[in-house]
Amino acid sequence: MPHKVLVVDDEVDELAGWETALHKAGYLVRTANTAAKALELCDESIFDLVILDYVMPKMKGLELLAWIRKKNPLVRSILVSGKLSLPEHEVREAIRGEVESDKYLHKPIKNEQLLEAAAEVLKKAQSSRSWDAIAADHAETEKKTVSKARKVQGKLKKHIKKGSI
Repeated sequence: MPHKVLVVDDEVDELAGWETALHKAGYLVRTANTAAKALELCDESIFDLVILDYVMPKMKGLELLAWIRKKNPLVRSILVSGKLSLPEHEVREAIRGEVESDKYLHKPIKNEQLLEAAAEVLKKAQSSRSWDAIAADHAETEKKTVSKARKVQGKLKKHIKKGSI
């Protein structure tokens, strides 16, 4: 199943180019040019990856990422910006107290660079356990517990009818 990617940038030309590149690479892509639109899309769908601009009107990319992570804590992220000229490790240090981004890219970004970063981040995410796997394990455990409880309930009813309890 293709990964769902949300791309958020107020620069419409960037957005269109990245959408095309990601779509051609096999990703299911949705785009938003405002933080409000991005949050609306996150209410409609769960994304595997969010690629978002650091500097946008009304809300910084990190603030938006924090809101998105409230809805989907395991979403992976790539933060992009042309306004910050620091190397990736310095950006990570600067934002450590805010919300952790999986990857940082400095604009201008070539499509190949974006695709490599997306693949890298999603590959790391697959190696960790997903919410779906955790939920499936929990549901299986609950199913077994309910099944055992029903068996015990049935035995108790038999004993009650016999008057042995």
